[in-house]
Formats: sequence, structure tokens, C-alpha cells
Amino acid sequence: MKKIVIVLLMLLMMILPVTHLKADEYQSYQEIVFEEEGHKLLKEYTLTDYKNYYAYYTKKYFMGWRLLKITKNEKVEFLSETKLKIYNNGFSTIKHNITLSTKEETKFQASASGEIDIKVSGNVKKFKGGLDADIKGSINYSKSTTETESYEFVIIVDPGTYVTIVTRGTGEISNGVAKHYLFWIETKKGGWETFVVTTEYFEIIKERL
Repeated sequence: MKKIVIVLLMLLMMILPVTHLKADEYQSYQEIVFEEEGHKLLKEYTLTDYKNYYAYYTKKYFMGWRLLKITKNEKVEFLSETKLKIYNNGFSTIKHNITLSTKEETKFQASASGEIDIKVSGNVKKFKGGLDADIKGSINYSKSTTETESYEFVIIVDPGTYVTIVTRGTGEISNGVAKHYLFWIETKKGGWETFVVTTEYFEIIKERL
């Protein structure tokens, strides 16, 4: 009887595939472009992608997480946000004093889907259930933070032009899927992704109206 109860409990833990994304801030960036073609962000994974990736698990395992890396430390360029736009519809030059600041923040970000969860404690983000060490041990990962800095400068907007200030940068993305086993029974599965910022800067763009 006890064996039957244990088996039933294990079966209850096996949930149908879920692709709901637990996304970090970078997933809302205006633009993320891989330097090399053929790579996807986790949020772009389709149900077919998940099915094909899970098919790589050709056998069951006794216990623990098993990772499949689809993208590893691929370089990207990003546009995170538009800070300011100044239009000059008049006939005189506009001078605008600007102060921009960067916050102290963790350069490491993470997202997950399915039954994989993320724990957030302040600026520290970790994959739950012992998966964090497995993922960070399988990619080239170094934790770093940015110092808080302020920039003061004057923007000159000529007649008939507009100026846009955006935040751009470069980073590295790794992603894939993972499955968890307990006594040869699959208990959890889902997608995981890490994003590490390597450079970040402000860009000033001047264009004609």
C-alpha cells in the first residue's frame, strides 16, 4: 500500500508542459540582437521547440537536474530604453541641460519557463531547486555590478531636428531546457535563460524631422 501511495505522489508531481515565462527586466528591452544568426531568446521558444529539445532526453535518470544547453554565451547587442526625446519645430537652436544616472545593479539576469522557478533576493537572482549551481557551472559566468554614476552635459538641438537619447550595450545570453528526476521519474521540466551585461552606455542620436 505504501508503495502505491508513493507512486501516486510522484505521478501528481508530473505536470503537463507549461511554457509560461518568468521573465527578468531584459526581456522588456526594446531590442536584443544576436551577433550570429540562428539563436533565439527563451521567450521566442515555441511548443515545437520545447518538444524537439525534450526529445534529446533519450533515457531517464535516477535523481537530480539534467541540463541541455541550446545557446551558450552568445554575444548580443541591445537597446534597453529610450531615455529622452527633444523636438525642435522652431527656428532657433535649443540648448538643453541633461543629467543622466546609472543605478547600482546586478549585471546577471535570468528567466525561466515551465516548472523552473527563480528566487529573487534584492538584486540577487537564483534558479530554485538546486538548478542554479548547475547552470552557472555550465556557462562562462562572472557576477559583477555597476557603480552609480551621473553624467551632466548640454544637448544642442538645431531647428528642424530632434534628438533621442537611448541606453545601449552588449551582453551574453545562454539558454536551454532542463528536466528534474526523482527515482527515475521526471518531476519537473522547463526552459532557462541567463543574460549577463558586459557593457552599457548612452547614445545620442540626432535626426531631421
